[in-house]
Amino acid sequence: MSTPGFRVLGFDTSAQVTSLALCSGEGPGQTPRVLIEQHVQADNRHAETLLPSLKAMLEEARWSLEQIDAIGVGVGPGSFTGVRVGVATAKGLGLALQKPVFPVVSLEALAHEAIRACEHTRIAACLDAFKGELFCAVYQREGAELRAERAPFHAVPEAVREALAAVSGGEPLALVGAGVTRYAELLAGAPAAFHVLPSIAAPRASIVAELAAARFARGEIPELASVAPIYLRDSDAQLPKVPLRV
Repeated sequence: MSTPGFRVLGFDTSAQVTSLALCSGEGPGQTPRVLIEQHVQADNRHAETLLPSLKAMLEEARWSLEQIDAIGVGVGPGSFTGVRVGVATAKGLGLALQKPVFPVVSLEALAHEAIRACEHTRIAACLDAFKGELFCAVYQREGAELRAERAPFHAVPEAVREALAAVSGGEPLALVGAGVTRYAELLAGAPAAFHVLPSIAAPRASIVAELAAARFARGEIPELASVAPIYLRDSDAQLPKVPLRV
C-alpha cells in the first residue's frame, strides 16, 4: 500500500513531443500536485530527449531517482518508435528502482485533458498514425472520470469520420489531438456536432502522472510484465495495401 506524501514521475512519448512531469500525491481521493512539467519537441527522437530531459527535471526539483515512488507512462497508440522508447525506459527504471510502473493509454490522457477544458460529455481523441491513418478512441464523461465508449482503433480519416458520426448520433462530440488538425479529410463534411479543441494536441505527462498517482494511492499496483505498448497494427513496413475501413 502507498503512503501519504508519495512522488510520481510521468512521461509520454507517443506524439512528436517528449512530455515529462513530476507530481506529489497525498492519498486516495486527493488531486496530485504538479511540481514540474516539461515538453520537448522530439520529432521522433525520443531516445535522445527523454533521459537528458528527465535528468534536468530531477535536478530542478532536487529529487533523486531513488525518491520516486511510482512511474506513469503513456503506452500509446502513437509513434511506434516513441511508444517503444517510453515503455522500455519506464520498465527499465521500474526494474532498477523496484518501483511500480502504471500504463496509461495515451488517447485517454488526451481525453482527460479535454474534460477539464470543455463541458462536452463525449470526447474523441485522435493522434497521427502516419501513412494516411489516424489512431482514435471515444470516451464518455462520467463525473470526473472517463469511460471508453469506443476502444482505440485505427483507420483512414474518412472512415474515422464515419465512425465518430455514428457514435455521436448527432450529439456534441469534442475532437482533440494532433491527428484532428493533421488530416483535413477528417473534418471535410463532418457533422455540425463535431467541436474541435485545437489547443489540445499531444498527451500531457502531468495527466499521465495524475492517473498513475490515483491508482497508486488506491493500491492498484500492476505487474511490471503487464506494461506493454499499444500498437494496434503492424509496423509501417507491413501496412496492408488496401486502406482499412471500420
